[in-house]
Amino acid sequence: MRVLFLVLSLIFTLFVSENATAGKIAIVIDDIGYKHSDQKLLSIDAPLTFAVLPHTPMGYEYAYKATKSKKEVLIHLPMQADRNNHLLGEGALLKQMGKAEYQRTLLSAMEDIPFAVGINNHMGSLLTRMEQPMAWTMELLKQHNMFFLDSKTTKQSKVLEVAESYGVGSLERSVFLDNIREPKSIRWQFKRLIKLAKKQGHAVAIGHPYPETYQVLKQLLPQLKHLGIEVVPLSSLVEDSHIRLELVQKNISKREQDSE
Repeated sequence: MRVLFLVLSLIFTLFVSENATAGKIAIVIDDIGYKHSDQKLLSIDAPLTFAVLPHTPMGYEYAYKATKSKKEVLIHLPMQADRNNHLLGEGALLKQMGKAEYQRTLLSAMEDIPFAVGINNHMGSLLTRMEQPMAWTMELLKQHNMFFLDSKTTKQSKVLEVAESYGVGSLERSVFLDNIREPKSIRWQFKRLIKLAKKQGHAVAIGHPYPETYQVLKQLLPQLKHLGIEVVPLSSLVEDSHIRLELVQKNISKREQDSE
C-alpha cells in the first residue's frame, strides 16, 4: 500500500508540474483612449496589457492609471493601411513622410504616453510591410529601450525582420479575440489561444474594450490556473524589456513627487 501511495503521489506531482508549465499567454486590449468605460477593464484581476491610442481624450490618464495598477501599457500607434485610413486618428504615421517628420510624429506619441513599455500598430497593413518606415521606427525604439508587438494586420509584415536587425525586442499577435463581437466567437478564439500557448509555450491575444470581451474575460480568466496556463505581462515574453520598465516606474514616481 505504501509503495502504491508513493507511486500515485509521484504521478500526481508530475501531472501538476506538467500543467504548471503548460504555457503562458499575454492579452493586449487595443483602442484605449476614447471612453471612460474602458477603465472597467482595469478591475480585472489579471496582468492585462493596454494599448493606448496617442492624442486621445482619455489616453494619458488611462495609461497612468493602468501603470499605477501594475498593468503594462503600449502605444497603439496609428499606421497607414491599405484602406479605411480615415479611421487612423491623430498622430498617424504615413508612407509619404520623410524621416524627420516620421520620427517627430513617433516621438510625439511617446511623449503623449510616457508610461508605455512598447508599441503595437493600429491598422498598418501598408506601412508594416515597408522596410524603410519600419527601420525609422526601430531606430527610435532602440534608443528608448522599447519593443514592438506586431498586430499582424498583413502576412507580409517586415516588423520582426527589421526589429531583429536593429536589436529591438519584438513578437507578434497570435489570435484576435473579438473580430466577431459575439461571446460564442470570443470563447472559441480564447480556446485557440490556450491551444497555441500549450503547443508553442506562449501566445499573444489582442482584444478590444467591448462589453462582450470584458464579460468573457471575467468568466474565463479565473479558470486558467486549472489548465496550467499563466497570464503574464506582455514584456515578460520579450527579451531585455526590464530596462524600459524601470524607466516607466521612475516616470510614475516623478509625477507623484511633482504633484505633492
